[in-house]
Amino acid sequence: MKRSIISAMLVLLTLAAMAQTKVPLTREEKKVMRAEKKKQTEAMLSQVTADALRSGCFVLKADQVRGRVGYTINVNPTINFVAVEGQDAYVQLASSSGIGFNGLGGVTLHGRITSLDIDQANKHGAYNIIMNTVGPGGSLTIFMNVSKTGEMASATVRTNWGNSVDMNGVLVPWTGTGAKIFKGKETF
Repeated sequence: MKRSIISAMLVLLTLAAMAQTKVPLTREEKKVMRAEKKKQTEAMLSQVTADALRSGCFVLKADQVRGRVGYTINVNPTINFVAVEGQDAYVQLASSSGIGFNGLGGVTLHGRITSLDIDQANKHGAYNIIMNTVGPGGSLTIFMNVSKTGEMASATVRTNWGNSVDMNGVLVPWTGTGAKIFKGKETF
């Protein structure tokens, strides 16, 4: 009698253990799950980017800068950016050396936005932004191209003296954890 109870308990325990083990997903099921997760992430990022542009508070954090000569330099995105906060625009170029006009090894320009045009005419949902600013350092024209999700963004900043600089990076909302930037002393 004891043996039959013990063997019944062993059978029940093995059945319970077998029921708890996960059945491995097939390759196609994993592929569908990855595609669904990517689709959800893209939808969330698209909404965040659209909200940031609509609110007028966003930052293009540049991780690459290219000047007139054409050399591309990898830079720190927390101190190299184009930022818009309401009617104010900031353009900052800096290096980690800490020697420069703004205390960060570069220049910080601040200006009031005189015109801002945001267009989402691309069939993939990319944004084209044209912005004109006027400040103590002169006027700037900023052309920005931003992907639908904000993961790829570029800006060309032109001065009224004909100088220009190109920046590549990501666009994030000014408010929130993604926009951790350090603004130096305004040069002009």
